[in-house]
Amino acid sequence: MRTIIFVLIVSLVGSQKLKYEPSFSEGLMQVYKYEGVILSGLPESGLSRAGVKINCGLSIIPQGRATYLLKVTDFQILEYNGIWPSDPFTSAHKLTQRLAAELTKPVKFEYSNGQVGNIFAPANLPEDILNIHRGILNIFQITIKKSQNFYELQEAGIEGVCLTNYIIQENKKANRITITKSKDLNKCQEKVMLFTGAAYASCCPAFQERGRNVRASATFTQILKPTASGAILQEARVREVHLFTPFHELDGTAITEARQNLVLVDIKMAVISLPRVQFVERGTLKYRYSEGVLQKPLQLTHPQNLEKAILETLKNLEAHSVPKVHSDTPAKFLQLVQLLRSASETTVSTLWDSNHSGQIRRWILFALPAVGTVDALRFIKTKIQRFEVTMRDAAQTLALALHQVTADLHTLSLVKELLVTIQVQQSPVLRPLVFLGYGSMVYRYCADQLTCPNNVLALLHSLLVDSAARGNEEDMALALKAIGNAGQPESIKPIMKLLPSTRTSAANVPLKIQVDAIMALRNILKKDPIKVQVVTLQIFMNKRNHPELRMSACAVYLCTRPPLNAVLVLANSLLKETCLQVASFAYSLLRSLARSSLPSISSLAAASRMAVNLLGARYDQLGFQFSHAFHPDVFSYKLMTGVSAKVLLVNDAGSLIPSVAAAKVSGHMLGGFTDLIEVGLRMEGLQEAIMKSREKVRGIPDLKQIQRILNKFPDLKSVPAKMPLASAYFKLFNQEITFVEFRRDYIHKAIQTLTGVDVKQNTLRRVMDQLRKPVELRPSAALVTSELRRFIPTCLGLSTELSLISAAVAKAALSVEANIPATTSTLSQLLGTNIELKAQINPSVAVYSKAMMGINAPFIQSGLELTAKFQSALPIDVSVKINAKEGNLRINSVPVQQENQIMTLKSEVFAVSRSIENLVTEKVTPILPEIKEANIVNQKFKSSQESQSDTDVYPGIGSDGLECSDKAQRPAPKPWVYHSCISMSNFGFEVCLDAKAANILYIRHSPLYRLMGTHVARVLVRPVHSEAEVKKLMLEVQTGPKTGAKIIRLLEKEELPLERTYGGTVLMKGSHAQTGLRADEAGDGILLSKPFGATVSHKKGEAMCYPEPASRYFTHAPCSDSPSDKHGATTLRESARFTSRLQNQTGLGSSSSSGRSLRGRDSSQSDSSPSGQSLHWHHPTNEEDSRWGWIPGKRSDSSRQRSHWSRSNSDRSHRPRRTNKEILEIEFNSAQNSQVGSQTQSSGTRPTSKSWQQRSSSQSSEELDLLGELGPPVLVLIAKAVRSGGKLQGYQLTGSVESTTGRPRVHLRGVELDQDSRWRMCVDAGSPRPHKAMMMYRWGENCQKYKLSHHVSLGYLASHPALKIQTKWALIPEGYITGGRMIASGLAYLLGFSNKFKGNPSHQITQLIALTTPWTIDTIVKLPRFTIYYQGFELPFPLHVPAIAPIVRAQGFESTARIPHLLLTMDQSKCVATNDRVVTFDGNELNYHIPNDCFYVLTKDCTSTPNFVLLLRRARSQQTKKRIKLLVSAPNTVIEAHPTHSGIKLLVDSVEKQPSVCLLDVITIQKNRSGITLQVPSISIERLYFDGDKVQIVLDQMMGKTCGLCGLNNGEKKLAMPSREEARDEEQLFESWLCSGTSCKDDCRVRQEFVELGKVVNFEGQASRCYSVETVQRCLARCTPMETRSRTVNFHCVPSNRFVDASTISSFRWRSTHISHPMDSHTDCSCQCTKA
Repeated sequence: MRTIIFVLIVSLVGSQKLKYEPSFSEGLMQVYKYEGVILSGLPESGLSRAGVKINCGLSIIPQGRATYLLKVTDFQILEYNGIWPSDPFTSAHKLTQRLAAELTKPVKFEYSNGQVGNIFAPANLPEDILNIHRGILNIFQITIKKSQNFYELQEAGIEGVCLTNYIIQENKKANRITITKSKDLNKCQEKVMLFTGAAYASCCPAFQERGRNVRASATFTQILKPTASGAILQEARVREVHLFTPFHELDGTAITEARQNLVLVDIKMAVISLPRVQFVERGTLKYRYSEGVLQKPLQLTHPQNLEKAILETLKNLEAHSVPKVHSDTPAKFLQLVQLLRSASETTVSTLWDSNHSGQIRRWILFALPAVGTVDALRFIKTKIQRFEVTMRDAAQTLALALHQVTADLHTLSLVKELLVTIQVQQSPVLRPLVFLGYGSMVYRYCADQLTCPNNVLALLHSLLVDSAARGNEEDMALALKAIGNAGQPESIKPIMKLLPSTRTSAANVPLKIQVDAIMALRNILKKDPIKVQVVTLQIFMNKRNHPELRMSACAVYLCTRPPLNAVLVLANSLLKETCLQVASFAYSLLRSLARSSLPSISSLAAASRMAVNLLGARYDQLGFQFSHAFHPDVFSYKLMTGVSAKVLLVNDAGSLIPSVAAAKVSGHMLGGFTDLIEVGLRMEGLQEAIMKSREKVRGIPDLKQIQRILNKFPDLKSVPAKMPLASAYFKLFNQEITFVEFRRDYIHKAIQTLTGVDVKQNTLRRVMDQLRKPVELRPSAALVTSELRRFIPTCLGLSTELSLISAAVAKAALSVEANIPATTSTLSQLLGTNIELKAQINPSVAVYSKAMMGINAPFIQSGLELTAKFQSALPIDVSVKINAKEGNLRINSVPVQQENQIMTLKSEVFAVSRSIENLVTEKVTPILPEIKEANIVNQKFKSSQESQSDTDVYPGIGSDGLECSDKAQRPAPKPWVYHSCISMSNFGFEVCLDAKAANILYIRHSPLYRLMGTHVARVLVRPVHSEAEVKKLMLEVQTGPKTGAKIIRLLEKEELPLERTYGGTVLMKGSHAQTGLRADEAGDGILLSKPFGATVSHKKGEAMCYPEPASRYFTHAPCSDSPSDKHGATTLRESARFTSRLQNQTGLGSSSSSGRSLRGRDSSQSDSSPSGQSLHWHHPTNEEDSRWGWIPGKRSDSSRQRSHWSRSNSDRSHRPRRTNKEILEIEFNSAQNSQVGSQTQSSGTRPTSKSWQQRSSSQSSEELDLLGELGPPVLVLIAKAVRSGGKLQGYQLTGSVESTTGRPRVHLRGVELDQDSRWRMCVDAGSPRPHKAMMMYRWGENCQKYKLSHHVSLGYLASHPALKIQTKWALIPEGYITGGRMIASGLAYLLGFSNKFKGNPSHQITQLIALTTPWTIDTIVKLPRFTIYYQGFELPFPLHVPAIAPIVRAQGFESTARIPHLLLTMDQSKCVATNDRVVTFDGNELNYHIPNDCFYVLTKDCTSTPNFVLLLRRARSQQTKKRIKLLVSAPNTVIEAHPTHSGIKLLVDSVEKQPSVCLLDVITIQKNRSGITLQVPSISIERLYFDGDKVQIVLDQMMGKTCGLCGLNNGEKKLAMPSREEARDEEQLFESWLCSGTSCKDDCRVRQEFVELGKVVNFEGQASRCYSVETVQRCLARCTPMETRSRTVNFHCVPSNRFVDASTISSFRWRSTHISHPMDSHTDCSCQCTKA
């Protein structure tokens, strides 16, 4: 009967019109079979994967209008963990039973026209179970458009609202509709995702354009059958893929793949019955997370008793940290963090109170910051309030907790409560720490909000406003730094109140606070870059602002990444910039950005390149005395990883030492970037602090006389005095963690401590008393270094996790005991006594990192897991004896007695499956299968017939043919194993490196596949056993006069160097005969003409042996001698040593170095040279032959070289211009011979063979000079092992320095302490000429086996300053040559060098580096077989040769001896006035003829309390000469000097004095030839010379503190007037510094006045009178001008009908300029004064 009814219904439906909208049949129950699979691993088959499979039946029952019931039946879950696809799924019975009870509960949902509406479920149904239902219902989500077959829309699904493409195909014959839709899960309007751990990182869209690290997509294939009531889903297949790689996606990715299969099984009559379960609304189809990220399990745990589990973990951590940290301790620490996240505050308090052990409590404090919950923060706050933690522990815990806790309103309110506690308010450490942490929490809380609530920012804004009102600089700085951490645009308004602008006045705000305000905008620009651009650009363009403030604004402005037009606005302003400090800073930063390869700032780099092209010619030559900024970076697109750095050096006074230095390092990876670390140091008032440390002057400074002079300059602006201040800050992830300020009182306390006052002595005594007691410390630390976790739902309703979690634990056991005599109480006594320290240090650290990709649910974890463990431990047991007075340091250490693993690193990748019901038997499978074949080279080739095999068919997910699998899977090769040891047998130990790697590079050669597998590396130290046991290891360093007494092994006679080589006759110390050796020219050395294997009579019964060449290099083989003649054998060996030594010391040792071959005794076995030339043994027959060493009738190599050079030179002379390759033909000219070299090059002639021979012999002579007599040792370093038999083994290094010829030479000699050892090491370095330095390194038996020398010369390549580095060797190990060749060719390839095959001298490498511009160099490297070169290599920072001191450029390497003097005088500057010319402190040359008898301010102390003023005028009797007056404030003295016919007349306070005088032990005046020299070091006048024609003043530590005609002394060539404005020309400058006269009786008869134009002008259409805004030189009353000059004057105009009082004309100096008009300036006047 039912069947008949069903047939009738179907027939009735068929007769109706078909509907295509998906729906369920009313009154009918549809039964489906469902299968869902999710797997994680790599896409290739034959590797391990892990995942789960869900099988069940589905019943969809109608419950009313558009409401249906989903019921799951026959639920089963299976696990997969093994090699894909050969291993099967396994059933998880216990987990099935647990989940079936929840999954089988019915779920109600709304469904209409293919759209799933609200979902209703029981209130007690877990959200994770309901999400599986959502995954099933997501299959039924279908959007049909009747009029289109292909369309695109944003469709809601379980992953969110994402971009979806539809393709609809209809098969009317079969009455089926096939729908294919694809979702791009990377393009979602509302994406469901949980992400944590990267709050301080910034996303970079440019990264994603190059290649995404994460990609996800889903495809649906749905088959529907249209019916009259709607389309019924017959079958559906879903495939969702998530790809991830930390590198470029083209090099392979890891994959998480999910599949769903749904098949309609039956349609039955539905029995509608309402279930007894109470349904509540549970949201829509979108995936819902029931808990936050912190509640997501790091690793599945199911403790029965949470408190007991935490306690056991704490005890385990303590047990595994003694005596060193175990490798598993960080993993246990992560387990503790997870357990504490599940615990309540009450549970943690119970554990705290029940365990009074300090270590247990410390582990809790270590873990609480990473717990990151409100309860954890509340617990920390409570313990601080109750004083249950120390201040150090509180600071350490809060510093981490405030950056790791979840930022929400609850935690923010807790921090506000913490700030008002007395413990924080009164602590100078906790208060700034909490404020800065609160700002960071605000940044994280408002990161995803468009606007930040005012109640959140009110705390920081109120602190800034209140501190500004009170003038509290410390709180203002703290508030600005906290606001900078918060980084919200709402804070711009209060920040602007502290910055100079047209609307606000910030004149009273200190410069440092203004700079902090600018720097606070750096985090704000991430949200509102446009507004920050406007603010910073206005500050930068206002030239009245302080240069440091403008430079800070420029740095922040470019951080906003402005577009091209905005960058060009900046560049255009720099073209008109007058402050070179600002211009140098901005230009160097733009130039560094122009070279950037980072994709995140590619557009800014392009704009910067255009700006540099505009500015390069103007600012390329600015030296390091100006401010600079650097931005080096490197980025690899293959790794999609890069690193960048930024260095800011701000200099406000022209000194080489910057006043502000800041540096930061940024990392770029995973599609974003972040500032990793930043440090900054500020040194203000350094010169003031140095001045305070000078010898104090006697008397009270009197400024009356100086003030009378200064009153004549009403517009004079003084340099504001700077308070000595040092400050530093430290940032992590662009968040300021801490900052420290050291003000003047702190510095004074430090100076008192160093000067030895009573407070110092008491403090030192207390410190020494404390050191005499044994000190034992057990510092430890543990923290979660990173927790980067990303959760995304999959189509199955299970969430996939992509995470990186790291933890580190460090601990050290420190025991120190000092033995200091009890009578020691002062610093001088401490430095002169023996101090013995015994220390036992056992530091250890362990790091654990885990990266996971796969399913992470509360009941199951399955996926790929990479674990990396690092452990390091280095126990140290030493005793140190120090005697600073005698220059002795001795360190004793116990020997290595057992094997110690210094460092261990292990990395493994597994496929992991864990179930909450069976945690004990977790499944862990290495991703790399078991090795079957040894290597690919062992595999055999098979023909196609032999390799045929049956096709494997895999059931389940692979059966649909979509899973591609290799039928012939390639087996993994054997692991790579490496073992190497460096034996230190003399010290009884060896250091070994063991490494092993097994990865899947055999599948794909990429960085990701290199990580996949197992990697192990160990560095261990183990003892080397011998007959005599090592008792003690010693290291002793001795300097000073007692150095010679510490030498254990003296140099023997045969170890001494050669004396000289004179024309082929070699003299050797200790020899009884002189042996004449024939020599010939060979490159830069001397090649012996004796054939190999021949013996030469050295003395009767003695012979000199020459070994046969066994290879390209010399091989020392013993000569055959008679065993009966022992004396003769000894002589033979000595002769062989002598010969070998001569060859090495003269740079010889191989026939290949000269291009010749030498013949042996048998002429038939001779080897011909390329020119057919052979060399014969030949004794010198006359003085000429001995001197020149020529063989008659033989053609020299020099002639061949000369002819070859002439041909190439003639060819080159016909070329119109030099090509790139011609750079190889340019000859290097030394600095001393640059003129000769340039003439030689221009004339087109090559030096003759005689000059080449002289150069060669000169180089050989220099080497022999370098090997001169050794002076007394100045340093002895002895490293030895004391063995049980008393035998010493080890090494001795002796150093000596001598400068008998005026040029220092350094000699180092290293020997073995074993008397039987002949091994030596000899290093000699010196500077034979001012612009040349040499170093010779010899080692081996008696320093004779190997030799390597370096010659460094300064000179010119063409017209560019250049450096020449020449490396020569006679014989070195073959491995050095092979390794050097590989490294050189590799670097040349990577750096892009060009090469040219050109024969160069063998056994020699010459490198030429020419500085073509301050930013670029040309490099030429001449190797034996070819030459490589690079032109236009850009430097990361500029090198300015003119900025180098002239004495350094003149003396070259000899200037190294003057380094201390140069450091002391680097802040000295000189100004010279001669005739009508003044050369300022800054190198500016002024030409001006003084036309009157007025005094001009040559220079003065321009601070608020000036110490001196130096005046200059022309002499009264001899107007071509000068007269000076020096006013000194302390002591109050006026010194005048003027020329007379008998010499210089000196007046001190109007009293004539002799030139040699000392005033109050402060002012020293001495006669110096025809002039006098004055010195006042207490007020920075290092030297003042005057002879009537020349005035020269040298100031020290006055950078940026002077003014006058000599300039501001800050490196900028400005014509600065008293008002600090720049003069238009030299005339205006001199007139501005003229000391005006007061009456016609004065010698000076002119003065500065503000004048009226004298006529009515038409200004802006109105009749106006104009008044000057600057002074004009005018005659005094009753005086008439004798001479005038016309110059341009600026005027301000007012309406002509407006009355202006003459007394108020001077007020126009503050007005703006309206017009400019020429005016006559009175340069000199004549007066008719009435008698009084």
